[in-house]
Amino acid sequence: MKTSTKVIIAVLFCYFVAWLDRMAISMALPYIGKEFNLSATALGGILSAFFIGYAGCQIPGGWLADKFGARRVITSALAVWSLFTAFTGMVSNITQMLIVRFVFGAGEGVFPGPVWKIVGSWFSKKDRGTANSCVLTSTTLGPAITPLLVAPLIAAYGWRAVFYILGALGIVCVYISWRYIVDKPEEYPGISAEEVRLIKEQRAADEAAAAGMEQSIAPKASFWELIQEPRIWVMFFGVFFLTVPIWGYMTWLPTYLVKVRGLTLAKMSIAASIPFFVATVGMLLSGWMSDKFFRGRRRYLVIAAELVGAFCLYLFYTTPSVEYATLYQSLAAGFLFMALGSIWALPVIYLPENLMGSGSGFVNTGGQLGGLVAPFALGLVIDWTGGNYDAAFKLLAFSCLISSAIIFLGIREKKNPAGPLPAAQATGR
Repeated sequence: MKTSTKVIIAVLFCYFVAWLDRMAISMALPYIGKEFNLSATALGGILSAFFIGYAGCQIPGGWLADKFGARRVITSALAVWSLFTAFTGMVSNITQMLIVRFVFGAGEGVFPGPVWKIVGSWFSKKDRGTANSCVLTSTTLGPAITPLLVAPLIAAYGWRAVFYILGALGIVCVYISWRYIVDKPEEYPGISAEEVRLIKEQRAADEAAAAGMEQSIAPKASFWELIQEPRIWVMFFGVFFLTVPIWGYMTWLPTYLVKVRGLTLAKMSIAASIPFFVATVGMLLSGWMSDKFFRGRRRYLVIAAELVGAFCLYLFYTTPSVEYATLYQSLAAGFLFMALGSIWALPVIYLPENLMGSGSGFVNTGGQLGGLVAPFALGLVIDWTGGNYDAAFKLLAFSCLISSAIIFLGIREKKNPAGPLPAAQATGR
């Protein structure tokens, strides 16, 4: 097995546990609400508390990775969020819950930037879309497996025990990250000289392909120069409006299935799990299709997936049939996560390696602001409309349309598989 494959598997496993930790709260939400007698708005606030910490630490996490190395930041983040995952099971009131979920979010918030830096260090531009989609399968496998894992634990031991178990699993990740995730290929213990040589040759080919081109994101740009580039803001807001439906869907789906569709805990766990297995397929296809068929025109894959996903969301909340609802919610998840994998191929390809951590952290801040807004906004809409979940899902579908319009208008590509795009072609100027 190639060393780069081992690194990606280690990153994927740690990211997967991160998603188990953050998705478990959605499964526990009905029981937390009952125990503390909370409204839908208050429950949305608990979900959003995570994103306040998470979004606020995206750029600092990337900056720390650029300055001190991704490995140290990843391992430290794992230790913090695992501790506060366990603390979630110890809270005795809503105030404590909000504080714990905020710090938990901050711990996970410094994690993504270093991950994209690892991808940038170990893979050439032509393979980053595929490597990126492999890492991002954690965003679908986590939600897929969480209901199957967490529902039986809640039924047997109560919701608090779930967070103790997940906190212990996080400690395993601390060891894995320090053992298998290394900042630079040449620093990995036991890596062959041949593999190091191939990776360096791929880096040199990337630099040669970019040489002499008018760069909109220059290889040695500072962070402040980076955020003056229009394309980075296009990616920021494109990701923001895409993650509103994704996070709104993920966080409220279990509660919707119980309260609106009338499913039992056991049936809900299955119904909430199926869409994310489909989403895993969509995520894997997104990276492969982006690198294989859409190099130089990746925005079209993003737009098509978002539009189909929005239509499936509409079919999901309008059908009276539970069986068809399961079908449509699965298709919606598949296409929304295909769009997510496709849209994230943009920053990992266009950002220079020295700013891969802070730049991707900046883009991901937009995504996590979407995650912050979505749960709370949906809770407000549900309360304002007297429990009308259909109105909430309309909001999610509309957000997909906004994101696709931003990408369509803001990204102008010219087929150029070897390297970054010229400024005028990439931004439409």
